[in-house]
Order: sequence, then structure tokens, then C-alpha cells
Amino acid sequence: METGLVVADAAALANGLARDGRIRVDGIFFDTGRATLKAESAPALEQVAKLLREQAQLQLYVVGHTDSQGQFQQNMSLSRARAEAVMQALVRDYGISPSRLEAHGVGPLVPASTNRQEGGRSQNRRVEIVER
Repeated sequence: METGLVVADAAALANGLARDGRIRVDGIFFDTGRATLKAESAPALEQVAKLLREQAQLQLYVVGHTDSQGQFQQNMSLSRARAEAVMQALVRDYGISPSRLEAHGVGPLVPASTNRQEGGRSQNRRVEIVER
């Protein structure tokens, strides 16, 4: 995923969820074509965990997105695997109950921008949290 993004804090995540029911979690990084979280994702994951600790009743969908490059089925699988990786990290590393999280991948089906240029594709490679 794109590097150099500002990591949102728990309050900004909460505001986005309250306003739109979903929010992009900037600062979650993967190698191209892989679902292994990079170590530099920890600050963003900590903020999601903080949000979940502060709002004990909150339940989330963790949704992985990709750009449209490559084969459709590979992107669908990759987006799901990335969402699962985020969910598992929140459970394993931050003590969040797995019953509060559900991972899904939508591949390139919900683009945030055009896939015609790299700038748009980089916006489409993301993880969002959605209130359940």
C-alpha cells in the first residue's frame, strides 16, 4: 500500500464512523501482492485498538480493498487476506475480542478513485473499518 500517509488517531476514526459509518484506516501497509502486515502498520493498528477499547460496544467489519491491476479473483482473495491479517493482528497483538470483528474483502469493486493512473490506484489499495 501507499507509504507516507498520516495515521489517523482514534478520535478521527470515531468521528468518521459516526459521520459516514465507515472510514479508511491510513497507515496500514503490505508488500505488493501480499497479505503480511508490515511492522510500520503498528501505529495505525494501535489507534483502531484504542477506538475499540474506548467504545466497548463497537463492532466492526474490517474491509480490504485493492486496485484493479491483475486478475479479479486474485484481487478478491488478496483483499480478504489483508482484512483477515488486520483482524488477526487486532486480536493477537491488542487483545480485541474476535467476536467484535469480521473481515471481508471487496477487491476492486468499491474504488475510491480511478484505476487509470497510479495516484488513483494507490487510493484504492486500502483498509477500511465499517460499523456493524
